[in-house]
Amino acid sequence: MNEQPEPIQMLERRFNLFPARFTWRGRIYHVDAVNECKTMSGRFDNHGMHHYWVRSDGQLLHLCEVFPRSDWLIYRDSQE
Repeated sequence: MNEQPEPIQMLERRFNLFPARFTWRGRIYHVDAVNECKTMSGRFDNHGMHHYWVRSDGQLLHLCEVFPRSDWLIYRDSQE
């Protein structure tokens, strides 16, 4: 990951799991598809991240949910 992540606000989730709609930099984004998801957790604690590579507005975006806090981040460097 080349760039620092930026915070986003998750507005809606599908099946209480997958990102569906979020705000970033004052704009609302609708997730068209989840291309890939992965969970990475800490070895000795309950902290970790859910990673989602999603398609939105013709872009591939990398979203992360930090648990257990449920903070959401976006990474600008995608898999494109």
